[in-house]
Amino acid sequence: MTKSERLAAIFGIAFAIIYAPTMDYNWTLATYHPIQGIWQWLRQPSLGGGSPAMYWYGFVFTSALGAIAVTALAALIPDKLMARMPWRTLTWAVPIVSIIYIANVLLPYATKR
Repeated sequence: MTKSERLAAIFGIAFAIIYAPTMDYNWTLATYHPIQGIWQWLRQPSLGGGSPAMYWYGFVFTSALGAIAVTALAALIPDKLMARMPWRTLTWAVPIVSIIYIANVLLPYATKR
């Protein structure tokens, strides 16, 4: 793999690892109120008037920012060390584990009666 391919793999892996607990613990950098068209920093309550507060965009921003930081740090590691990792396997295995984690977190919401 080239260095840019490895860094892309690291970004994807870091994004998946960061996204799951970000969603689970509601760590969001932004809240969007779609009816009012308002963006707010961090987690904010709903503004009322039937408008839900949307946190998903904030989860993506938080995860992307964290993944960029991890990727930048990984770019400083020598290529000889980076070549030893099974990046191709980790690139698909880690997101699958992250999806299982998220499914487990959301399971109580799907099974409420």
